[in-house]
Amino acid sequence: MRFNMFWCFFVVLFCSVQCYSEEDLGYSLNIGNAIDVFANYGDLSQVTQVISADYEGEEGDGEDEIVPFSEKNIRVFSNVTSKETMGDVDGITNMELLLCETFEDLLDAYFKNFHIQGTGKPWKAFMGDWIHDEIMRTFGIEYDPKPDCCFVLVKLTKVHKTVELGNLDGVVIKDYVRRAIEDLNITDTAEVRKFMKSYGTHYIDSYVTGNIIYQVFKYKRRGFELLRSYISLRNTRRTGTANLRFYFSSYFLKQVGDIRIASGNKTIETWARTNLRDGQYLYSRPSLLRLNYNAVLVSKLNSLMDKGALIGLNLKTLRPIFKDSDKAYGFAEVVENDLLLWEVNA
Repeated sequence: MRFNMFWCFFVVLFCSVQCYSEEDLGYSLNIGNAIDVFANYGDLSQVTQVISADYEGEEGDGEDEIVPFSEKNIRVFSNVTSKETMGDVDGITNMELLLCETFEDLLDAYFKNFHIQGTGKPWKAFMGDWIHDEIMRTFGIEYDPKPDCCFVLVKLTKVHKTVELGNLDGVVIKDYVRRAIEDLNITDTAEVRKFMKSYGTHYIDSYVTGNIIYQVFKYKRRGFELLRSYISLRNTRRTGTANLRFYFSSYFLKQVGDIRIASGNKTIETWARTNLRDGQYLYSRPSLLRLNYNAVLVSKLNSLMDKGALIGLNLKTLRPIFKDSDKAYGFAEVVENDLLLWEVNA
């Protein structure tokens, strides 16, 4: 009798812990699936390939498959639909020049296609725990403890595919999620956070895979203002690329950053450093500007670029899984308040 009671207790306990099946658990990009943003907050770049990492002692032969996303995610909707759009057949898009007054502006600019509902600083979720020296190394520039300078981020993007979640009207919630919601006391913050750890905080509303090749130029403030004026003027009337090159001369710059690629593919980075060299006076240096007036190099780079990077992501809070508006509001409030606290402390 006691054995039967113990066995029943064990079965109930196991079922309460094993709340979802293995087929509902994933570690790749699954549209509509939920993730717990706080599980790796501050270092989401560890489980997503969003920027080139270049750690000391790291050796890569470029043969290992590059995975854009490997964060734990859970299926919470039973019948979601999605729309998939393949990238431009021409491959690499036009060159972007993003002007950044501060280093934080640079991070905002790089992560401009990443959105996490509840925070205005998504880059902090990916790199907030990194020290400045590590972050700057990923951007190919040297650490400066007292930077009286500005930055220009030059980048070219190649989109592999874009996937967007369909309309959630009438969508069915998985049974184990529905039962957990019914049992959830939304007024108990500790219980809500326990729910978040089990079922996630946000769902994947859309994502973009592909690659980005980028380079950072560190400017003297006067040179930065002159470049900004030139670009403003260029937007009102067409000017030649030679004029643009002039504003990227050593007279205006404090440092020319290394060329990096979001997927971290060292083979492509090496090719870029060797072939994308811009001659100025008595020396040459790596520069993405070379692509602005050499179609042959653009074509070659396009053939080399892999699709191993996550270049866009939109995460939305799990409000739609709550049919009760009070529970939906209470859940989102805890998630967004926690996000603000983590953002401030990152």
